[in-house]
Amino acid sequence: MRYLPFFCLLLLSRTVFAQQMGEKMITTDRIAHHVAVLAADSMLGRMPATAAENKVTAYLAAQMKEIGLLPAAHGRYDQEVPLLAVTSTLSPTMDFQTPSGLLRIPKMTDYVTFSRKVVNELSLDRSELVFAGFGITAPEYGRDDFKGMDLKGKTILVFVNDPGYGTQDSYFKGNTMTYYGRWTYKFEEAARQGAKGCLIIHETGPAGYPWKVVSNNGETTKLYLRPEDGYRNRCDVEGWISPEAAEKLMQSCNLSLKKAKEMALKRDFRPFALPIKVSCQIHNHFAYQQSHNVCGLIKGSKHPEEVVVYTAHWDHLGVTKPVRGDSICNGATDNASAVAWMLEISRAFKNTSPPDRSILFLAVTCEESGLLGSTYYTEHPFFPMRNTVCVINTDVMLFLGKFRDVTLTGSGQSELDDWVAAEAKRCGRYIAPDPNPDNGMFFRSDQFPFAKMGVPAIFAKGYTDAEKLGKSETLARIERYWKETYHTPQDEYHPDRDDLNGLTEDARLMFRVGSNLANSDQWPKWNKDSEFRAIRQKEGR
Repeated sequence: MRYLPFFCLLLLSRTVFAQQMGEKMITTDRIAHHVAVLAADSMLGRMPATAAENKVTAYLAAQMKEIGLLPAAHGRYDQEVPLLAVTSTLSPTMDFQTPSGLLRIPKMTDYVTFSRKVVNELSLDRSELVFAGFGITAPEYGRDDFKGMDLKGKTILVFVNDPGYGTQDSYFKGNTMTYYGRWTYKFEEAARQGAKGCLIIHETGPAGYPWKVVSNNGETTKLYLRPEDGYRNRCDVEGWISPEAAEKLMQSCNLSLKKAKEMALKRDFRPFALPIKVSCQIHNHFAYQQSHNVCGLIKGSKHPEEVVVYTAHWDHLGVTKPVRGDSICNGATDNASAVAWMLEISRAFKNTSPPDRSILFLAVTCEESGLLGSTYYTEHPFFPMRNTVCVINTDVMLFLGKFRDVTLTGSGQSELDDWVAAEAKRCGRYIAPDPNPDNGMFFRSDQFPFAKMGVPAIFAKGYTDAEKLGKSETLARIERYWKETYHTPQDEYHPDRDDLNGLTEDARLMFRVGSNLANSDQWPKWNKDSEFRAIRQKEGR
């Protein structure tokens, strides 16, 4: 027994030495090469299910093979992801029969609707309108916005976000959005409640983006995972209405939008029917397509059935209307950056001794279309979700050099925060909380489908405090990025002025975090107030 401390110290020293050797394999030159290739004009914006996809996935598979990763998809590097493409044409107006008469609101200006149901003609025909607060059923918060209401054949009208937004209350999580606040949840819950339609009242602050984001996605082709049942259990009509239109509806009922919000915020809120009938039509055209996740594996030496997953989405927006004479959305920061990050982390692992647990590297498709590639993987995994230790994801890595901070998007969800904090401290960096917890970014990237399955997830990167800029200027650059660069053809890589050293430092940091997890027998847990904790507990983890 007296030799045990020395033996443990020896093992620790070997682990640290192996990590140091792995870290040295992560270089800015290699990361820059990946970014340059993936964000080149020749990749045509990396749109899934186009000729460009073949070039992207071939490059990623070749890199994984060269690094030495095993083909993870049953002997292949690509996992097929079957897609349903839906192109909708909307009726010119959505019509409301109100106590004050007929109110017609125009498409794109005041309403946008869509449906994934595999039915060509869908409509609301004088459907009764029910005000259902925030459209939430959350027993842990004592919340049921549908209590006592039969919604068959009816359409619900709800606010975006959750009752905590904009309050100092501890109800829900205050300004930190829960999944109950996401628009995707509201459509899912409306369907579970048997509603025929669901309309969300748009507000820029609570939604996290302006109305033009909604209207720009109006009569466009949308991608969904190909269903076996034709999505027959979804609402016939899902969509948004503008706050101006919502105000007119409320005024026709001797209410106001402000008064309706006050009612919805009350903990004892109960839904009620408005004296309004709503009508609209959708014509759908369908096409079936195929895309691919690209996936490589390092098999664990002691517990190969347990897995740590790294994710980054390879897709972007393709070719759009010209902006300043450029129409290719190159997606350099979103998300060629993170794919390069992940590839070089995998190289680091391949140049150390095999970890105890397996490690899966998953470059997923169709993130921009609604996290479809990562969702498909979690529904058709190579490792059961209960055997998936955690997922490590990142997205939109900015080219501002090294960072002092490590920002945790969705901080406070799980014990993974502590695993990251320990390595950040070792590197002389500090943990920064999500600077915009109200916009629900944790639910908008590829760790989220894993979280919905109960797998603890982390989304971490240097973000708010670049060393050579300082925090104030970094935040100013971030604000400009979201306003001027994000999802535009201006998201390009400029080798002469972009500094990718921050990506290198982040890759080294998250390599160490993953290495610690892959060589541990611990299972990180969700925090007590996480909406995903109960799912994991059912699996006995």
